[in-house]
Amino acid sequence: MERIARRVYCRTMQRLGFVPTVIRAQGARFIVDTREYIDRGIALDAIWEGPQIEDLAAVCLGRAVDCFVDVGASSGFYTIMFAIKNLAPTIIAFEPDPGSHAHLMANLNLNGLANRVSALDLALGDRDDQVLLYEGHESNRGESSIAVPDQTPKTKAHRVRQVRFDDQYRWGQKSVVIKMDIEGHELSALDGMSPTLVDNDCYVQVELYSDRFEEMRSLFTRFGYRYLRSRNLDHYFTNMPGIT
Repeated sequence: MERIARRVYCRTMQRLGFVPTVIRAQGARFIVDTREYIDRGIALDAIWEGPQIEDLAAVCLGRAVDCFVDVGASSGFYTIMFAIKNLAPTIIAFEPDPGSHAHLMANLNLNGLANRVSALDLALGDRDDQVLLYEGHESNRGESSIAVPDQTPKTKAHRVRQVRFDDQYRWGQKSVVIKMDIEGHELSALDGMSPTLVDNDCYVQVELYSDRFEEMRSLFTRFGYRYLRSRNLDHYFTNMPGIT
């Protein structure tokens, strides 16, 4: 019934011309346009990637986590969930797509979280550089990509700054949860944060948008990580003791 009510509400707002509109989900508010894939999921289901978020939240609830890093934050559902539920004292979100970063900032401001989260309009990679980011189709802005997988349109591009995570943050002996969803650029970003991954206790969720799983698994093995499981395109690795 709730999903039906949410669908009716969204359709009514669209007919009245209130697009985008604001909708509540999981104790927070989000600016959504139901013509877009992620927004539609939040609007109708009041959640986005619920099993994945529950998995990461369970890690945070089971131990003291110092930081959550959202690499490829899009409009910020993961970031906002971690902030409003106080799952980590430090939250850092990377989103280089200008439109998605503006959407992220709008959602943070809507929830009074702009000062709680470090939201950076930077891409992560293996070197400091200016790179070309191809904008995802308006029906799925989450597909914006530097690596340019086949499904990403090449009609609109942005020159964005790419940095190495380890040049921005130098940590040691911290407990860190990382979610990464960057459409094929994962191995480059992981290479640029190798000291962070080695010098800290980390739990990592990586969406792999390619057939390079064994290469990624070998990379984590070199870092001293255990492969835990996969959920669809998301793969889980950790060097935290006591997690299976």
